Amino acid sequence: MKTRKNYTIVTGASMGLGKEMAIESARRGHNLILIALPGPELQQVCNELESKYGVSAVARECDLTDEHALDKLVREILSNFSVDQLINNAGIGGPSRFEESEPEYLDRIIHLNIRATTMLCRMLVPELKKHKKALILNVASIAAFSPMPYKSIYPASKAFIYSFSRSLSQELRESGVRVVVLTPGPIMTNPDVVRRIIRQGALARIGILTARKISRLALDGAERGKKVIVPGIMSRINRFLFRWVPESWRMNLMARVLHKELKPI
Repeated sequence: MKTRKNYTIVTGASMGLGKEMAIESARRGHNLILIALPGPELQQVCNELESKYGVSAVARECDLTDEHALDKLVREILSNFSVDQLINNAGIGGPSRFEESEPEYLDRIIHLNIRATTMLCRMLVPELKKHKKALILNVASIAAFSPMPYKSIYPASKAFIYSFSRSLSQELRESGVRVVVLTPGPIMTNPDVVRRIIRQGALARIGILTARKISRLALDGAERGKKVIVPGIMSRINRFLFRWVPESWRMNLMARVLHKELKPI
């Protein structure tokens, strides 16, 4: 039997932007179902949110690239909880030369960034439509707006999320389900990301926002009815440049910048 409480699902919630999305949602009074890979961090986040904000926070460990585990998890959630918000945050993708990338790694990016996001939306839309107001927030990236050498699969996967989200928003326009897509730039989330950003040079570091700031901008924008959220001045400038600067110029510049990430410090 479903509980009377409504819950927000957040994927990739044990660290980084997903954790900050969970914190910001809890701060706004939302009960939470937090999903992440197995590890002690997830339950710790739940305990902290329940203690600080007085919400219900439930931990669910799952490898979202495992389609059978994902299907089982969603069925269990729908059997026990009322869900009115879905934040699809989980995703991976660092710099690498395509020909040197392990096929298993590339397959994992595709399964997590594309398939898991798509299937979570598909399996949860019927539940979300039962509510007068519901939300799907899909996390893409500023990379969705341009191809990027040395990150060939990652921006392609985020371009999919952007296009998919915009299309789904139109399909669900007459329901109570709002579909929002977030396109952040680089985020200072963990030591590995920090090192990669440092390697890119001063230009890449201008205007970088914290995960906490981005989560607040995302949920504020969603509450105001925005369908596409591009957080930060530099991300909006980059989106403009991606649209108007010739692709050959963009590709040459990004190849030089992103190639630096492959080099040891």
